[in-house]
Amino acid sequence: MLLDDSYSMGEVLRAKASPDVPPTTAMTRGCTMIERLLEELVSTPGQQDFSLGLVSKLKQTSNKASTTDQDSSSSSDKKPEDNRFDIYTEIITPQNIDSARISVKKIRPSASTTQITPAIRNITPLFSGDDGSGVLWLLTDLRKTDWAASADIAEALKPLADKGIEIHIVDTATGDSDMNILPNLSRSNLVVERIEMIGGTPVANVLLPWEVTIRNYSTSPSQQVSLAIQEDLLDRPGVQVDPIPPGDIATIRFESRFQNTGGHTVQVELPADRLLLDNQRTATVEVVDEAEVLVITTTTNRNSLDNDSFYLTTALNPGTSAATGLRPRIEPPRALTTLDLNTFDSVWLLDVPRLDATAIRPLEDYARNGGGVVFFVGPNTDYKAINDSMFRAGEGLFPVPLAGAVDLLKDQQNPNAPDITAEDHPVVAILSGRRNPFLDAVNIDRYMAVERTYQPSADSGLRRLLSLRNKNFLAVEKPFGKGMGVTFLSTAAPTWNNWARNNPSWVVVILELERHLARLRRQYKTILIGQPIEIDLEQGIDGVDIDFLLPPENRIVHEVASMSQDGNLAAVMDNTLEPGIYRARWQTAAGVRQEWTGAVNINPIEGNLERLPIAELPESLPGISFLYDRADSLKPTNENRGSSSLVRPVLFTLLIILLCEQLLSYSVSYHRAHKKN
Repeated sequence: MLLDDSYSMGEVLRAKASPDVPPTTAMTRGCTMIERLLEELVSTPGQQDFSLGLVSKLKQTSNKASTTDQDSSSSSDKKPEDNRFDIYTEIITPQNIDSARISVKKIRPSASTTQITPAIRNITPLFSGDDGSGVLWLLTDLRKTDWAASADIAEALKPLADKGIEIHIVDTATGDSDMNILPNLSRSNLVVERIEMIGGTPVANVLLPWEVTIRNYSTSPSQQVSLAIQEDLLDRPGVQVDPIPPGDIATIRFESRFQNTGGHTVQVELPADRLLLDNQRTATVEVVDEAEVLVITTTTNRNSLDNDSFYLTTALNPGTSAATGLRPRIEPPRALTTLDLNTFDSVWLLDVPRLDATAIRPLEDYARNGGGVVFFVGPNTDYKAINDSMFRAGEGLFPVPLAGAVDLLKDQQNPNAPDITAEDHPVVAILSGRRNPFLDAVNIDRYMAVERTYQPSADSGLRRLLSLRNKNFLAVEKPFGKGMGVTFLSTAAPTWNNWARNNPSWVVVILELERHLARLRRQYKTILIGQPIEIDLEQGIDGVDIDFLLPPENRIVHEVASMSQDGNLAAVMDNTLEPGIYRARWQTAAGVRQEWTGAVNINPIEGNLERLPIAELPESLPGISFLYDRADSLKPTNENRGSSSLVRPVLFTLLIILLCEQLLSYSVSYHRAHKKN
């Protein structure tokens, strides 16, 4: 028996009849059917090896020994690889049926997704040497995402079907009474697909923006519900979620603030519905005291009102009245060769004439690894040198080729037209759409033109942020490795424009751009159930003894770091079978305690509860002979199993012998003749 224990098997099919009666789920139906079969096996004489395995365990690969000899009747004879089975090749008897029942009653849905194919392949050796009398019971909820056009499942079942193994597909999610299920619960299944910090700088006492995506896996609209929010496991006011159309998503945004540095958690949860496990999702964030931003400039008088760095740094860090958590650090171009750029949230270059190769190399390495680099041009910019060394025919970090500085001429036909317009981009989203008076107040006198013949390739990823009224570029970005290069084709100071002079939109765009770029560097890896956690350590600085704290009860598992394939020191935790908050603790060589906090979440795709129509099941398993059964109505009989009881044949034989004996007795016995009248 192969039991699908993916988390969709926890779907509530019938609400509680009373507080003492648990709800009916796809899993409870499957387990009830297994218990009925165990009872049948007890009353059936003969050598019947019974095995029970869960998909979540049997989908894992194992260095299996030969499984030719599988006739062991004692669990003590298990090989190490057989521990993946809950019951392994046992003969069910009155003496061990209670133990088997206990094993079945302990089964619960896992937090994993359905992967039936590898599990089938791993149980196939159990039938090696079978004479065709074996039976495979496959208990599953038949989700459409798993079974529609499931050529891989059919391929895995084919060796068994070719041997004559009787295959039963047992549907645990369909029952006679399912037309009236869930009288007190919403029919729709809402799934929290994602929670992510969408910008901002994770600095203490600074608001951090979060975004949550909720999908309605249903054929009907959802009801209005409340999304509960916890910060570091403490409740805070929730957010209302309006009805979501069938199959659609809703995006919810909120903000949080943490007073202390270190690892923090944010959890969101929906009210109970048909499937509980996909209603919750967790994210973590590492909060710091401040985030440094590197500003590169060649000017010496940094406090001058005509200096680019003055206007940029004022926007990045306006002061205590509007704390941003950013700390600009102003340096000359040569600092690019000596500083560790990976310690900066972003790098800004202000009207730098040119950069030599020794400065360009670390700057591009920084961007390739996820860093954001912003260029402002100006009267000192050597556009020819920029084209040769930093654009490099589209291979460099600079987004576009320059043609030199030009004046933005007045539009004689429409003198009131604004000089700049906001494009469809998240950095300027707050300014786009209807006409914005702050953008209307911006006057562009001069800008750096882009070569007229330049046509970006379709896969360049080039994207405009701002455009001039003559349709030329003003601000443009281009992906570079994992990071980004952004160019403003005018000055930061009010030299070629008046934007930074007392215009609030200047501060808004600069801060949104910094958040946009910093987000690239702070893209937290999404860890799903079953995926390993890897903690990178510094050799010679960090200790190798790591304690992992696993949910839900903070069980401590000790691991020793080792060298990975890429030559880095790392500690790996493979036991990520429960969703929730995971922590890792270790000490440095100097005795300083370190802690990492992360979240492991379920794969939301399993929340799609759409079932495969029974009529389509043969199409999903072409060439496979199988029997379809419903778990709630199935009553296993001797004809459903690989062995048959001798009781009926013996009784039938005895009946024939008895009849023959009676006939023989009648034929040889004396019978008085009747007189004829």
